[in-house]
Amino acid sequence: MNHSIRHCLKALGQFLIFGNAYIALCAVVMCQTTADLFTLQLPNSFLLFIFAGTLGSYSLHWYLTDTTATSQRSSWNKEHKLTLLVLLMSAVFVGVWQLSHLMRYLVDLLPVIVLTFLYTAPKINWPPFRALRRIAVLKTTYLALVWTYVTVAVPLLIVPPVGGPDGSLISVLLLNRFLFIYSVALCFDYRDRDQDRQSRWLTIVSMLTNKQLRLFSAAIALCFGLSIALLYANGFDLRQVVCLSLPMMLLVLTVGRIVRNESDYSYYIYLDGLLMLPGILLKLLP
Repeated sequence: MNHSIRHCLKALGQFLIFGNAYIALCAVVMCQTTADLFTLQLPNSFLLFIFAGTLGSYSLHWYLTDTTATSQRSSWNKEHKLTLLVLLMSAVFVGVWQLSHLMRYLVDLLPVIVLTFLYTAPKINWPPFRALRRIAVLKTTYLALVWTYVTVAVPLLIVPPVGGPDGSLISVLLLNRFLFIYSVALCFDYRDRDQDRQSRWLTIVSMLTNKQLRLFSAAIALCFGLSIALLYANGFDLRQVVCLSLPMMLLVLTVGRIVRNESDYSYYIYLDGLLMLPGILLKLLP
């Protein structure tokens, strides 16, 4: 009986993580984090749209990913192609349904749909999309920019802050969140660097030596620290800057152990979890 329960819990955990529900939840929490920072009330239909859009995007991405790797995620993907396809179709249905309730925000949401699709487009084996592989070196920057736009810019476009947006504060917040998301994405690139070097999907990490990469990462962390100081100087209180800073501090302190760990769970649970940690802290800290 205990063995059966453990097996069921493991299968459920793998479904939530490798089936992309977990990362979709992260996207929703990150949007809500932006709303909490400015005391905004986002429509439930928008949050559900973001969940469905993220779920569908990642399901398509992994459905189109064919690899000979033997990682936990790769093995799960090979065995559950149909599951990914069902999740993709379900997410498209829910996303379109929720979009029908958000038509007044269509101008702001259309870029989300297009930009998200373009990230996965190079995996489609069709000449116009294969051509995008030539600029894959920028894929991490592109990914971080899309996540920043979706989780910071779009919530503020949907529900502008009372009294009008503070341009300086929002600009610094966009930079701060981009640097953090980019730092998390770099860890994934570091893990995949050998595979990327053997393919046409070269990334910045696969082109740098370890020493150059350490200097590059240190520069990003320094810029992040400066952006935190600017957030405080532009109006965020101590609680807000602490909540935004702690996940980056955890990342810096644990990155050495994480990149030496080959387990997919440490990446997809811990690193992705860091993305939504600021929102959790904002709810927990008085």
